[in-house]
Amino acid sequence: MGQTGVIILVHGSRGELGSVEVPKVLGRVTDGVRPLLSPGVDVIGAALQFNHPNLEEAVESLVMQGVSRILIMPYFLFSGRHITEHIPQLVDGLKRLYPERQFIVANPLGLDKSFIAHVAECIVEAAPELSPNGWSSVSPENIEQQSMDIVEKLLPPLPNLSQEERAVVKRVVHASGDPEVARLVKFGPSAISSGLAAIANGSPIFTDVRMVATGINERLVKMGGCSLSCAMDEAGWAERAKEETITRAASAMRHLGSKLNDAIVAIGNAPTALMALLDLVDNREIRPALVVGMPVGFVQARESKDELMKRDIPYITVVGTRGGSAMAAATVNALLKMAMKKNRPD
Repeated sequence: MGQTGVIILVHGSRGELGSVEVPKVLGRVTDGVRPLLSPGVDVIGAALQFNHPNLEEAVESLVMQGVSRILIMPYFLFSGRHITEHIPQLVDGLKRLYPERQFIVANPLGLDKSFIAHVAECIVEAAPELSPNGWSSVSPENIEQQSMDIVEKLLPPLPNLSQEERAVVKRVVHASGDPEVARLVKFGPSAISSGLAAIANGSPIFTDVRMVATGINERLVKMGGCSLSCAMDEAGWAERAKEETITRAASAMRHLGSKLNDAIVAIGNAPTALMALLDLVDNREIRPALVVGMPVGFVQARESKDELMKRDIPYITVVGTRGGSAMAAATVNALLKMAMKKNRPD
């Protein structure tokens, strides 16, 4: 015993339609939440009333699996009587029934900015003429600024971030289209200053795949006196991959070797490329100026980024399974824009 189980608790709905829709919604929510938590955490759905499993049945299911701690996440917007009275009463009864288990009740969803934005999206979807930014009203030169203004309004609270870190987060959110990604962006010590110093020194920028390189602004790269290369474009890695039976991305990264010293390395696709890079760091073969580690997926992506955050090297990453070429490229572009602004403050 020792595992934590999570219950997503909804209100429930009576009638034939409710018996179909409630399990469907719970399935989508639990399937979406599960990959964003630690591996092995069991996430199940339950209804407060009308539908099954109810809270008691869900708890019994988790107890039978041997969990020692049960976290109940109320999928409610408001702290009404269900939150303040009914759920606490049920939990008190469950504590008496299972005294050896620990029960935790999370806060309800509340009025997060992202929900308010979603309300506006639903309104505009139903009546497109109500959009403040219709197709004809946005000139090409204003699209980026308007996008950044919108992102700024949608960002969740981000305490302890510097102005420069916040600028990077905004670019990552813009690239992902999801304000909640802002909570997942993490910065290693001196990440921004190391990245800007590397650009000021004309250091090379390497990417794991061509898609990341394609998304990086070549004009800004040239203005900074840097070079931009994709590991996959380097000669020799394919033969090495066959010999060592490793992925092409990992082989390409290893093949770069000492070229990665003092470079900015942007990984937006392959977790194996990030792990290969960390092996080079651990063996004291290289020390990059900055690692933008944002591989995406469900196999080793989370783990590779967790390992990155344990290393004493400057990094910017997106924790969990999210990431991708667009986010990695957006991060590098944000740094390039900052560097150009410092050089040309006017």
